[in-house]
Amino acid sequence: MKKKYDTATKILIGIAGFIGLYVFIIVFFGFPIPRGSKVDDRYFTYYQNFRGIYFISVENSLALINHGSWGYLEDVDESTFEVLAEDWAKDANHVWHFDDIVRTADLKSFHINESGLPVDKRHVFVRSNNGVFVPSASGIDPETAEYFVYRLGTLQEEWMRDKSNIYFWDKKVDVDRNSFTSLTADYFIDKNFIYSTIYNSASQKTNLVTIDSVQSPIDTICQGSRYIRNGRNIVYGNTVILKDIDVDRIEEVGHLKCVINDMLYENGEQILKGLLDVPNANFYFYGRIAADGQSVFFDDKRLEDVDAATFRQIDNKTYEDRDYIYTIPEITYGKVDFSFDKKKK
Repeated sequence: MKKKYDTATKILIGIAGFIGLYVFIIVFFGFPIPRGSKVDDRYFTYYQNFRGIYFISVENSLALINHGSWGYLEDVDESTFEVLAEDWAKDANHVWHFDDIVRTADLKSFHINESGLPVDKRHVFVRSNNGVFVPSASGIDPETAEYFVYRLGTLQEEWMRDKSNIYFWDKKVDVDRNSFTSLTADYFIDKNFIYSTIYNSASQKTNLVTIDSVQSPIDTICQGSRYIRNGRNIVYGNTVILKDIDVDRIEEVGHLKCVINDMLYENGEQILKGLLDVPNANFYFYGRIAADGQSVFFDDKRLEDVDAATFRQIDNKTYEDRDYIYTIPEITYGKVDFSFDKKKK
């Protein structure tokens, strides 16, 4: 028997059908979350669906709701299309970076070399100020050019070298080509000098600057430290902060905080001079708390109500002396000037 519907039911069914059709159209045609399959399973950036090939900058398309971008490639020959790297592709007619055609590239010879550098038979391609890749203006040899500087485990595109020179942001720099390498995340070295990169706000450019001539031994303390022992000199940032000293102790005790012999430095400047017995001090809470048995400091503030002689750490947020238990309040983690929350034992 054929089922009959009243008028209200028919209206509801019609509305539901319209909503379903609208959602279908939005998802597959209008809403900025494309659907497709990878062109090459090794890369997450180029996909293909019934509308063509598109580039997407995020691995999960739902992330486009918050950030990222995508776009279809124009005039693409799907039969010859190949992905060269996460952000690069070409077909029989064009080279693409993201979803933009790189019209200055020689199509036949363009490739991504072993270091990840985009090159053709005539040019090395570098990122311009507006983010578009263009041929280098520094005469870099495309046959021997390569990325070579790792920072935090990733090759950095601002650093290149060829058979003769080193280049920083597409500008040849005056260093020893064969010995130049990264020392830490912030410092570089060749056989002659220690270098750092400094941003110039006037020119709005980052430049490589020479800090000190190389001495021995060189101690970087740790990869994240801004302090370097260079023989009898101590370097911080782009400055030699101590010269020609006997170095008995150099130890990072907190963020940008370092003990050098019997001195405590923070951000490259000596602190608590004459106030803290540095050789006998203990450092807690990422170096922000210092206690020497006579005084307890938080940053540069002496905590007058703490019994320094019996002060000790229980855990990273909890401390005690003979009378009180002290805790660091959650809401004050970023502040410089505060006292502990304390509770009588």
